[in-house]
Amino acid sequence: MENLNNLQPLEKLCKICKHACDRMSPMINQFYHCINDETSKLKSDESVFTIADGIVQHLLVDYLFKGKFADIVGEEICAVNILNKPYTVEDLIVPDAFSSLIEEVRVSIETLGEFIDGEMYNDLTVFIDPIDGTREFSTALGEQCSVCIGFSDLTGKPVAGLVYRPITSPPTWALGAFSEGIAESYLNEKFPPNDSGFLTSNGKISPFISNLIDDLGYERVRSGGAGNKMLMLLEGKGAAYIQDRGVSRWDTLASQAVIEAHGGVLCKLTRFIDSQSIESYTYLKSDINADFEPGVARLTPYNAATAHETEPEVLEAWMFKPYANLCGFLALNCKNTDQLEAISQAISRVKLASPPSFD
Repeated sequence: MENLNNLQPLEKLCKICKHACDRMSPMINQFYHCINDETSKLKSDESVFTIADGIVQHLLVDYLFKGKFADIVGEEICAVNILNKPYTVEDLIVPDAFSSLIEEVRVSIETLGEFIDGEMYNDLTVFIDPIDGTREFSTALGEQCSVCIGFSDLTGKPVAGLVYRPITSPPTWALGAFSEGIAESYLNEKFPPNDSGFLTSNGKISPFISNLIDDLGYERVRSGGAGNKMLMLLEGKGAAYIQDRGVSRWDTLASQAVIEAHGGVLCKLTRFIDSQSIESYTYLKSDINADFEPGVARLTPYNAATAHETEPEVLEAWMFKPYANLCGFLALNCKNTDQLEAISQAISRVKLASPPSFD
């Protein structure tokens, strides 16, 4: 492993995260090839959860980061046992064939955590998406998945991050910390750039997004995972990634830090639509949604804090999940930030007939 002692603080943190992902990657790959009904399940919001989600987050939270930061926010809320056999993740039993590998990785990650100075980073908050794109991970599209680790300061501003694809061969990744001038990556750039590519999910998109693509004369490029699509922006596989429906803070903190470090932009869609403002989400641990805007978002099973049989007439912040990105977002690579004015004009035309969903 490289000498970490002479690195800047955020650079060192990003490099430690990258080494952690390198060490977890063989384990994640083995989990990927064994995903079935016994090693995965559906959560209450119909999203997929696997043993990989639980174990990766557990290793990062309890062995790499524990006690070193102001707060840690992980996507998964789950009980993980990798100390006493049989190993379990919630009610999923981890196949015993993986026990030795898990033990080896656990020790390795714990040793790596010793390089993190708790006093140096105790004003930072960590947001973790252990497997971003879990549905793709569980449906043989693992190259579209990523581990997302992002860091914010006391104000909730993104300051550093890593997005890491463990299933690509070799793994592909990007890290960055704008304030320290750090922007590094190992990406798949063998394809010609697509300056008119508009990145979207593999599934359905809203009429607003569909009509915006047509108005701009762009080509829809489908792929899974928010972190993966951010790396695709850096790879030049698309010029823009605009989303008007549900993603969460752990999907965007690491991505925003990385995109901004590489000269691009990621901001709230609502503020951009209103005034072309480049405004960030707030990335802090919270019991209530810090970026709720009255009259904007609709309540859905994905973003609701609790089940609602009917949608109330008046929506308030406490009704939504604390980390749901209710304002949508716009992301551009560094080569296409000059398109902000054209995109703004296209949005103004499209939203009259097809307003953004914000759900």
